[in-house]
Amino acid sequence: MKKLSKEQSVAASQMLGRMDTLAQTVMQRYASWGMSQDDAKRVVNALDSVADDFERCAFGEESLQARQIEVLKQAKVIQQDSDESYMGTFNAPTAPIQTDGDEPYMQAYKDDQTTAVNSGKSTVGRPLAP
Repeated sequence: MKKLSKEQSVAASQMLGRMDTLAQTVMQRYASWGMSQDDAKRVVNALDSVADDFERCAFGEESLQARQIEVLKQAKVIQQDSDESYMGTFNAPTAPIQTDGDEPYMQAYKDDQTTAVNSGKSTVGRPLAP
């Protein structure tokens, strides 16, 4: 991969931003355009794939991986039915669901360090286990 000049880097970032804006517009307006949700999803997924390929070419694989890690850190359950209380565990997959009174050590697992495994950096200042 060749090194981009500052102007090229700005232009590439603007292009990625325009692709994101286009995908958001499709998600917001597909129904008013007479598009089915499935068709809109296919268009948005295709735009995302093109944006990923473009970012990989412009900034390198490391940039794409770092951005995907940031997206995963912000991922939350958007919708759940009343009988799906377990869905909340996906917001913090390592947090204990139930502990007994004689298990105070389980509190250590409430801190979700799963994203730190991807980045290799602790999010709370404690060193990660080797």
